[in-house]
Amino acid sequence: MARLNLNEAVLVVVDVQERFMPVLFEPQRLVSACQLLIGGAKILGLPVLVTEQLPEKLGPTVTELREVLGSDYRPIVKAEFSAFANESFRRAFAATGRTQLILCGIEAHVCIRQTTLDALDLGYDVFLVEDAISSRYEFLYRSGVQSCLEAGARRTNAEAVLFELMATAEHPQFREVQNLVKSLAPKIYGDG
Repeated sequence: MARLNLNEAVLVVVDVQERFMPVLFEPQRLVSACQLLIGGAKILGLPVLVTEQLPEKLGPTVTELREVLGSDYRPIVKAEFSAFANESFRRAFAATGRTQLILCGIEAHVCIRQTTLDALDLGYDVFLVEDAISSRYEFLYRSGVQSCLEAGARRTNAEAVLFELMATAEHPQFREVQNLVKSLAPKIYGDG
């Protein structure tokens, strides 16, 4: 089983947009886990690619994520369900020269699933961040995640991703990442 590598991974945030939030299964978990991933990626210097599905209809990426992204908020607009079916996304991903996707966003059974299938077909490793993914209904979320896993994606969670990327408590950014985890974990995993 491949492990995440700080020099090979790209965080891909798919379509976490305003108009989806009221109808999603566990939207707060999704947003908080995505905040953790984006914040950690920025601390660790990991590339982040953000997509938006027809933002003129579905709104921009949610405010909480735009704030964490800051000047890195440069969404790739798409109409396609798979990010890899979009020319701008394919070029942006290829330009990173990396081979691993840390995949989060919505919806598990549509855009996440189709992006996963295309990424796997292209020979990339897909790490599916289960707590940072959702769909409109719990069944669709669980079915979509399971379908991606059966296709060959690897299951993980936001906290595990960050610690796997650092690999050691002696990593120079360990304390900063640990503090971020402590601030957001209660909102993702309970008590928050």
